[in-house]
Amino acid sequence: MDLIDSGVQFTASDDEMHTPGPTPDWTETTWWSFNVPERGLAGWLYIQVRPNLGLSSGGGFVYGPGAWGAWEQPYYAYFNYLPLPEPFDLRDVTFRNGVSVKVVEPGMRYKLGYQFRDQQEFIADLEFVGLTPPVPHLRGAPPFTGSSHYDQHGRVTGTLQLNGESIAVDCIGVRDRSWGRRPERVGRDVSRLSYVFGSTSTDEAFLVFCTPTGNDPFADVEQLSSGYLWRDGELRRLSSATRHNIRDRATGGVERLELEATDSDGRDLHVVGTAVSRFALSPANLCVNTFLQFSVNGRLGWGEDQDVWPHALFAELCRRQRSELPSPEAYTSSS
Repeated sequence: MDLIDSGVQFTASDDEMHTPGPTPDWTETTWWSFNVPERGLAGWLYIQVRPNLGLSSGGGFVYGPGAWGAWEQPYYAYFNYLPLPEPFDLRDVTFRNGVSVKVVEPGMRYKLGYQFRDQQEFIADLEFVGLTPPVPHLRGAPPFTGSSHYDQHGRVTGTLQLNGESIAVDCIGVRDRSWGRRPERVGRDVSRLSYVFGSTSTDEAFLVFCTPTGNDPFADVEQLSSGYLWRDGELRRLSSATRHNIRDRATGGVERLELEATDSDGRDLHVVGTAVSRFALSPANLCVNTFLQFSVNGRLGWGEDQDVWPHALFAELCRRQRSELPSPEAYTSSS
């Protein structure tokens, strides 16, 4: 297996907190995804730590078919500005928002959990085992132009207790780790981007960051920012990728995407994704998460898309989309 960017590798020390820079917005994150394809369910466990402020944000959620607002999902809990636990060791920690992470094997195996206080609505007991080593995001590429960022596919197994039901989890998910400055910026000048990942098996997976083509922030043709392909035991960075989006007219979310990519060995990747579930996460900017069923070079797969927008731009997109919907009169048959 080729370790791409061999000069920049994740080490055991990267499971720990890093020495923060001097600014209040210096941030360390740990993010974990999971899904249950046969139910159309997907979810996150997510933490942002701001060590210079002594605070964390994040939480856990599960989203499913039929709705896209946070208040409509099977479970949603996102907290801001909670004090860090004491003592605090990121290798074995339970945050006050209910997320827990424990390193079993550095860089490869982790125990994950979720339970907020004594509530019973959502309890997660999961394990993540890496399929690849953590992959460094391409330096200087959006969105992490000034920080370190790693992504990693892995097999996620365990159980969810969700509103009184026990649900088995056995899927391929992605985790990421980042550390560095993360300013909270809002307004139309904030760049938008997409972040899609998927897999067909434990031996075929992909992850692609893209940004819109040209200067049009509403363009639904996007080009590669950074990404990788894992296939037949070989891990390679993508050298090119073009993504086309088709959006749901009512919500503005991605309904279908098509992706054509090539890796550094010349291997082609053809992906068509169709939306199964959708969820709008809205902290500083809007992240529209879509759980997708994929055709990956003709093979069935699953994964998630994160479509990230400044609120003002997404509001304008929705206005444009809805203006193209038929008027109510168009649905009224004449008698």
